[in-house]
Amino acid sequence: MMKFVKGAVIGSMATAAAMMMYKDMSKNKRNKMIKKGKQFAKKVGML
Repeated sequence: MMKFVKGAVIGSMATAAAMMMYKDMSKNKRNKMIKKGKQFAKKVGML
């Protein structure tokens, strides 16, 4: 259970940070960030 809570907190923080970066960036950089974000999520083990 604690693992799930910890994962949920980290996930929501990562999502919030990603949304902030997403709003700041131009369209071209956004696509790269989305790709990197997905790769990072896989490394962390969320997907």
